[in-house]
Amino acid sequence: MARNRGMNEVVAAVDLSPIARRVADRARIMAEEREAMLTLMHVREPPDVDLPDEMRERVRLYQHSLAEDLLAWINARASCPVELEVRSGNAAVELVRRSRRAEILVTGTSAVDHIRVSPRAARLARMAYCPVLAVRRRSRLPYRRVIAAVDLSDGGVHALELAMDMAAAERVTAVVSLSPHAEMLLSDAGINPERLDALRRDRLAVLEDRLDKFTAGWGERVVTRVLDGPPAESVAELARRRRADLVVVADRAAAGTSMVMLGGTAEAMMGSVPCDVAVARVPGRFRRP
Repeated sequence: MARNRGMNEVVAAVDLSPIARRVADRARIMAEEREAMLTLMHVREPPDVDLPDEMRERVRLYQHSLAEDLLAWINARASCPVELEVRSGNAAVELVRRSRRAEILVTGTSAVDHIRVSPRAARLARMAYCPVLAVRRRSRLPYRRVIAAVDLSDGGVHALELAMDMAAAERVTAVVSLSPHAEMLLSDAGINPERLDALRRDRLAVLEDRLDKFTAGWGERVVTRVLDGPPAESVAELARRRRADLVVVADRAAAGTSMVMLGGTAEAMMGSVPCDVAVARVPGRFRRP
């Protein structure tokens, strides 16, 4: 069932590469779920080489025709209003500015290879003012199998709320990972393996209890899972086994504790999981002007 929040806006960053269609189509599905407007935004960046005016104009017209073709293609599939917005400048800068007025910004992981994460996608995940969805797979249906990677902080709350929002009526799996860093340090300090194993089991049991309490307010909509290992790798492995459609992570964690470390950044998670990744925006005290 679509969730009406007023005529909000989903913005799809389309670079006119072959991957642009999967980005636009996923954004269409999300806009239809939200009864929102869909804006396809293409940013024309200056060419890498100096060109005569005539050649610049031919490139501009060619890009415009590709953008219009994409607009016509998505309009033929969409039941929501769709607009095309074309700007000139640096793509990442313009998209970050545009994210101020978007409910969510949809981009591809890379224009060259969907397995990789481009510098632009990583920059948008770090700097956009709204949540960012990095699309890796072709879309067919709304998200059904969704994993929220949490760290029991306020950032984890934002990730879990976004995951439930994007999963519609489906249940979400909330996971937390116990990094092996502490045991590695103790092992290097000469603690025997038996004591380390016992300590690890105790920490996992405490973490499981804390995760249950953390998610208790969401009831049966959330199932929990404690992972043993580095966060990015363990979440990626679970996503493969569960054939997850989407992994949601916060853009930054709150101050870490000695118990739980989400580890790395959302950028690392974007590069490790085999499915789409959504980065939830966590409000901070300091913000770009």
